[in-house]
Parts: sequence; C-alpha cells; structure tokens
Amino acid sequence: MANQYLTMKELKEALPDIPENSLKRYLQEHAEYINYKKEHNRYKIQASEIEKIKFIRKLYSDGLKKEEVTAKLEEAGIPVIITVEDEEESTSTSLVNVNSELTDMKKLVSFLVQQNEQSRLSQNKIREQNKQLIHEVQELKLTIEDLRMAHEQGYEKESEKVTSLYEKLMATQRSVEEVAGALEAEKSKSIWQKIFGK
Repeated sequence: MANQYLTMKELKEALPDIPENSLKRYLQEHAEYINYKKEHNRYKIQASEIEKIKFIRKLYSDGLKKEEVTAKLEEAGIPVIITVEDEEESTSTSLVNVNSELTDMKKLVSFLVQQNEQSRLSQNKIREQNKQLIHEVQELKLTIEDLRMAHEQGYEKESEKVTSLYEKLMATQRSVEEVAGALEAEKSKSIWQKIFGK
C-alpha cells in the first residue's frame, strides 16, 4: 500500500469528510510535503500520504493560515519532497529531509553573528584600553616635564623621581605598543580565521 497511488476519486473515498476542492488545494499549497504526481491534469496521490492530509486538514480546521500550516509541518519534521528528473523514468520522487539541514544553517549563521559581535566588542575594549594608556602617557610626560624644569632650577632631590617616572613612562609606552599591535592583529584576522582558528 505504501507505493500504491490513488486517484482523486479513490482519495475522496478514503477521506469522505474532506471536500475534493480542499484536497486539491492542500496538494497545491503544500506540494513540497505531499507525495503525488500530476499526469494530464489528473492527480495520483501516494496512499501513504493519507495521514499527512488528515493532519493538514486538522491544522486548517484549527483556524491556521497557509504559512502557519507550513510552519507546523516543518516543526513536525515532515520531510520535504523534491522531484528530480530521471533518465529512465520521466520523473522520480525522492524524500529529502532538508529541515534539519536548514536548522544547521540557521545555527551556523547565528554562530557567525555571535562571533562577529564578540570580535566587535573585543576591538572596542582594546580601543578603550589604548585611549586610557595614551592618556596616562600624556600625564606622565607632563609630570616629567614639570620635574625636569624643577631639577634645572636646582632641586637635585627630584632626580630620582624623574628617573622612576621615566621608567614608568617607558613601561606604559611598551603597553600602548602591545595593545596597538594586538588591535592590528585582531583587525587583520578574517571572520573565518577567528571561527576555525587558522
């Protein structure tokens, strides 16, 4: 019975509660979920599709619209039917469950969006750290300049402070250079390198 095809008349007899016009509408509007052939304006529906058609009927009876019914069929994991041309037969129908592949693609896109957002936040953080370090360097330069001027006016005790501050300035400058280098390295990485770590 699984491979047996029913005419529209036989299908109507199997589903007496569903008008023929509704059956044809279900076949047309949800063709990707129902296994049938159309030969010379005559429908031949695989007998195994009766339960699916009953399910579609119930969804419409519950007041759902076409798009909502399609979404429910997808949620139920009903495989999408793809008809391909075959050299031996005029057409052959194969069932392909593309729903899981679509779900995987959605997950991949979501992952890529998250990675992009994390990268953007990381770059913003590095920029802020860079600004802070530059500000600190400028303040240290001003302090050193003040101390040098005081030193020139005869305050030799300040010499050690100048040396200490100068060393701090150099350390801070190295930090700025490291952060700038990290920012450049982060910018130059492509999104694929970030995802796959290559």
